[in-house]
Amino acid sequence: MSKYLIAILLSAWSISLRAQVAEKLQQLGMENIQTVTEVNGNTTIAFEDNVYRGTYRGIGKAIEAAMEGMYGGNLQMVVLEHSIPQLCITLSDKVITEYKEKQITIGEVYRQMGISYDTDEAMEVLKKTHRTLNSSAGKVDIVVYPEVKLENSSFDRLYTYYVNLAPAVEMALWKGAELTAQVVFPVATNLKGQYKKIRPGVIALSQEFCFGKGFLGRVTAGNFTNNRMGAQAEMKYRTANGRLELGAVAGATVQSVLTDDEGWYISRKLRINAALKASVYEPRFNLQFDLQAARYLYGDYGVRGDCTRHFGEYAIGVYGMYTDGEINGGFHFAIPLPGKKWSRNRGVRVRQADYFAMEYSMESWGRYADEKMGETYRTRPDENRSNRFFQPEYIRYFLIKEANK
Repeated sequence: MSKYLIAILLSAWSISLRAQVAEKLQQLGMENIQTVTEVNGNTTIAFEDNVYRGTYRGIGKAIEAAMEGMYGGNLQMVVLEHSIPQLCITLSDKVITEYKEKQITIGEVYRQMGISYDTDEAMEVLKKTHRTLNSSAGKVDIVVYPEVKLENSSFDRLYTYYVNLAPAVEMALWKGAELTAQVVFPVATNLKGQYKKIRPGVIALSQEFCFGKGFLGRVTAGNFTNNRMGAQAEMKYRTANGRLELGAVAGATVQSVLTDDEGWYISRKLRINAALKASVYEPRFNLQFDLQAARYLYGDYGVRGDCTRHFGEYAIGVYGMYTDGEINGGFHFAIPLPGKKWSRNRGVRVRQADYFAMEYSMESWGRYADEKMGETYRTRPDENRSNRFFQPEYIRYFLIKEANK
């Protein structure tokens, strides 16, 4: 009889602890929350941050909130994106207790916590729960993206340019799936044709996959940037510490453009692009080195190397490339826009983009421009080098830096 009583009490305590930790995260606005508390008191929780700009800020808030809801046992937290696991954070019972008793600071917690891309064991534990709190499925964001382009490719004017506002409806569907529908509104330009027209932007359905053992995949179909329509598949492998990433991408697209004569014109000529990629992260100086060998959109083959420095949410880098005998280079950056937090109080949330990103190309005339060398496209409107950057050592470094301010 006493054994049954103890089992009932332990079960009740486990349910109470799960509820407290989940409630703390839900109060922050975290979504897709799942919790499991085992008999030994250890708690595993998964959550998705769609409230705070960037990656590390929301993770820091979630760590503090989860520790406040803990009353014994170790804690492991899985960070999700579109319900796909990205990062695993582990905190020992000792660290949590010392923090709650004010023996150590939150900065010391960040130093001692475990952080890794390896989410397999934690996700195995989370299979024991079948309930998701505050699901993101069906929730809609209307995100306004600014678009600016400057190009010195004409002898009769200093620069050709355009400035656009491109609002996009973004909706999470089932696990790993997202629907995007974007319209581009021209604000100012000295270009002709479609650049003066209201036109479709990225209109796409994407599906992400987590295969475990560090492998992730993504398939996207729809209308992309740079007047392309079709499908693209991506696969990447990440080491647990995030210092090395290998990937491959392949796409098949046709032209999709707004014309004066035919309206929205979609060609029949299929073009194939593909690339092999490698990325190395150097944590001491927060440097990211990228190298790719690619078949570009119009059939040229080349290699490209990038070096990017991460300054918190700012990412600034340079690149160089060689393709079919031509050399090009330039710089790129991603900077945060105002608004560190966007709460979701209703089913539809209107907000501006988290980042403004731009890339400048040194070579924009001659054979390189005439044959459209090095051309590619983006499959979502928010692709940049700061957004979705979950590199473990980057997260730890800037959490500690924020805590020491």
